[in-house]
Amino acid sequence: MNITMNRAELLSTAQRAAAIAPADSPLESLRGTLLEANAATGTLTLTATNLETALEQSLSCPTAEDDALVVDAKLLAGMLERLPGDTVELKRTPGVPVLSLRGGQTGYDIAIWERGSFPKLEIPFPEDTVKLSGIPSMARHTMFATAEDKDKPLMRCVNLMFTQKGLKGAGYNGRCMVTAQGDDKSTGNINLLLPASSLEKLAALCKDEDEFYVGIAGKNLVFMRQGFKLSTRLMEGDYMDTDRLMNNIRNQFTVLTDVADLRRTLKTVAAVDPKGRVKLAFDGGRITFSCQGEQGSASECLDTAPLTGIPRGEYWYLIPDLTACLRSLSGTATLGIAQAGMLDLSTEHAYYMQTAMREPAAAPTPVQETPKAAPKKAAKKKAAKPKTAKKAA
Repeated sequence: MNITMNRAELLSTAQRAAAIAPADSPLESLRGTLLEANAATGTLTLTATNLETALEQSLSCPTAEDDALVVDAKLLAGMLERLPGDTVELKRTPGVPVLSLRGGQTGYDIAIWERGSFPKLEIPFPEDTVKLSGIPSMARHTMFATAEDKDKPLMRCVNLMFTQKGLKGAGYNGRCMVTAQGDDKSTGNINLLLPASSLEKLAALCKDEDEFYVGIAGKNLVFMRQGFKLSTRLMEGDYMDTDRLMNNIRNQFTVLTDVADLRRTLKTVAAVDPKGRVKLAFDGGRITFSCQGEQGSASECLDTAPLTGIPRGEYWYLIPDLTACLRSLSGTATLGIAQAGMLDLSTEHAYYMQTAMREPAAAPTPVQETPKAAPKKAAKKKAAKPKTAKKAA
């Protein structure tokens, strides 16, 4: 390998690879980034994987020979960040397990592994792929409703549904559920369970306008565009039928409001207990948000426009779940209260549902003890004087 290329471009590519490679993997090669130089195409390809997610990125650069080697991912990114100059030179002598990096007057020599059994990325057939865009928006609208509990692997996934009307995504963690509309050009008839952690990684590497070709290869879902491939292992299992659940919800009443107003009002009252519960008290077109914390209480009213039914009643909800929802949504929303106090929010592109909580038990009023009267001191009895015996006459 004997390559000279733009240091900043290689650095950003190496940093993305290092974010995928597991630093604590018991397999040495998986802790590294695979570098493949291809003389025919004039490219350097960097690949990293954690066996659940794999990332392949290709950079244009002239090279006179083919080569493949594996270098520690974190170390490579760290060295490229510290090297001076606009360009970097990568060189290794064939058969020698050392890679040299040079930039300006600074150089590093690092031990490498041969390619060996480094996993190869599987690629779907082009005719089996569909176009897809808007990945960051889909992640933002669904990931907050996925579970973090490792004992619930399916709830840690986002359900991607390719329908005749386009892409739809859903997240569910047992307390709340969200469905969101995605790219209307991504049509099909298939449901896929994508780990939320993989979707998060992909969303961090692209923009909404970026277009991918997406297809299945083996048990993996692969996202592809020029110079970029990301593969993630799909989960298997039965996911909640979110469409059926939505169709069975019957609201007692609904009001029209704005997500920004809901978010601001909730943030105001949640300041006293961000991880606690909030009470929503409905009275016609007015909602009163209330929260009670150890250090105090807060309440604020929000005016809305009644749509159906008669808005009445008080309902309690978990603040972190509702906060995460309102942070991801925007625009005008229809807010409804269904059976058992279930709250649902419907916007132009998303639908959200959260179960109600029981009213917190009131703290017992401390009983003030009546001070006891001081015990009376017993009166001291005077000791009886001994009688003097009369002398006999």
